[in-house]
Amino acid sequence: MRVTLQQIADRVGVSRPLVSMVLNGSKGSMRISDSRREEIESAARELGYIPNLTAQVLSGKASRAIAIFNANVTQYSLSVLTAQFLRNAAKFNYQLLIDTSFRRTDEEYCRDVGNMLRRSPDGAIILGQLPPQALALIQIPTVVFQQYDLFGCRNGDFYPDLAAGGYMAGLHLLSHGHRKAVYVCTRIHSQTHDKLTGLRQAWREAGLPDEDVIAIEAMQLSEPVEGHLLSLIREKGCSCGLMSNDFVAARALPFLRRNGIRVPEDFALIGYDGNAFAYLTDPPLSTISQSYDILSSAALELLLERIEKKESGCDIPRLHRFVKPVFFQGGSCGCPCEPPPVLGWSRDMLFLEERFGDRIVTYEDFIAQHKPIKKKNGETTINRSHSKNNQRGEAP
Repeated sequence: MRVTLQQIADRVGVSRPLVSMVLNGSKGSMRISDSRREEIESAARELGYIPNLTAQVLSGKASRAIAIFNANVTQYSLSVLTAQFLRNAAKFNYQLLIDTSFRRTDEEYCRDVGNMLRRSPDGAIILGQLPPQALALIQIPTVVFQQYDLFGCRNGDFYPDLAAGGYMAGLHLLSHGHRKAVYVCTRIHSQTHDKLTGLRQAWREAGLPDEDVIAIEAMQLSEPVEGHLLSLIREKGCSCGLMSNDFVAARALPFLRRNGIRVPEDFALIGYDGNAFAYLTDPPLSTISQSYDILSSAALELLLERIEKKESGCDIPRLHRFVKPVFFQGGSCGCPCEPPPVLGWSRDMLFLEERFGDRIVTYEDFIAQHKPIKKKNGETTINRSHSKNNQRGEAP
């Protein structure tokens, strides 16, 4: 049975309004000594009193709760991002109210937003895009993560820097001596095409033509993607590839093996997203990680700052900050990588950082290791000082 304010008042021998003033922060004209306040708080702890959140909010106290909208936990990357928000919110002594629905009408959006706001969160994290009428209902401090409108314009605070991720993959593959690459994705005309832009940027800086980076768009092919990939490897001389996500990369590994193509000796590949299963593939998958830990921490810090400053409403000036990814070094790119002690693990993990932090390279360190080197004759080559493990053994 829930402990009431009256029970605490009876224990201490004071009035119920006095107990309410102390525990719920309600305003009143009553004066109370420090010793009596401590006596009331001590009795509340001993009886296991749980404060009435509604009463505290009505009295002007913070709810210590943050709402997250559009946390589609059926999508792997968003579920991992949500888990990072849960873990990092606890560090700030906040709890999360999570809106897990995804496909719904505008009317349903407004209903769900209203239901969430009735729980009096201090602020909100918005993942992606809400309908304008639902967004207008949110008159509390907000932070928007990766919001794009229908025309590709960005209107958020934080975005994963996909172009930087593609650029990192390109620099690393070039450092292993590769000169023809494949980019495998669902379609180019989407937000993820920035990865291809970054990949081609690395090729251009190495003095190589765009034609040496060939994109495979699954939705644009009349033939199976698998056959097209084999053709590019066997007939066009493509020796490496960037996969648009880790699931595509993980499926490519056994497919290539069944067709007599060794990874990384015959074809090196890099995945994208930094999913925890990357180290369980054979060979362990090298991948670009979205830095969800960094993203969630930065978003929470910004939101708490806006809560402190009482910046509310949908017209808050947005930060427009692109967060650089990190690189997880597996073995699929050509770097040496010992297989994990799979049977020795005590539990599953969601984040590569939990066990393999020594294999994660920040963007700044990665660029310092891979930065292009200008020769005296004006030519550009790739810095290989980061790696003693180029398995192809080709000259840049």
